Amino acid sequence: MTTHAYSQLYLSKASRAVGNMLYDAVTGFGMNGTDFLKRFIQSDVARQFESGNPKYIAGKSGMELFLEVMEKTTGESYNSNLVESYDRSPVYWVGWMLAHYQWHSCRTFKSILDTVPYDDLLSLYGTLHEADIQKSYEVLDAHFTNSESKLKTARKRCGLTQEGLANESGVSLNTIRAYERKSKDLNKAQFDIVMRLTKALKCEVSDLLE
Repeated sequence: MTTHAYSQLYLSKASRAVGNMLYDAVTGFGMNGTDFLKRFIQSDVARQFESGNPKYIAGKSGMELFLEVMEKTTGESYNSNLVESYDRSPVYWVGWMLAHYQWHSCRTFKSILDTVPYDDLLSLYGTLHEADIQKSYEVLDAHFTNSESKLKTARKRCGLTQEGLANESGVSLNTIRAYERKSKDLNKAQFDIVMRLTKALKCEVSDLLE
């Protein structure tokens, strides 16, 4: 059973704030959505949502989040005279959906956007924005199911076979196969297993975990 970082009671407010933040960035300030979301992740604001920090999930407006992201990633203070007035545009929906799916899946924003980039999410608006939220979850889950696991990508980059990685890491071949086909979740593996794999693959933990 998935353990969420915060209660569903806060999800509506949190998702609106992320949607409004993205709307401000793209519509209000003319930023590229992909570039801004990279700043959102780099700023550590994304991690505050992932960890369920109440100051962020329930205490900040979209504009406040936008200003904080920009200040943390540029070192400059941003001021805005914009009056917060939002429509339920495709851009807003992408931010809203990102927050919902992050809460639902417990994946990081980086992992989600690495698998389903901003432009791809934007293209889903037409078919999903009026659908039940569970349908959106299913569509995004399918992207992860159909995508190559980060472990497999890292292994191939090192030029190792599954058998070679098993020999190098001491992790059983069957276990590696299960993680690569995602029948077992590497994010929930014992720390020792993750560290043995990262050592064998000469990579960082973040290179393997979704």
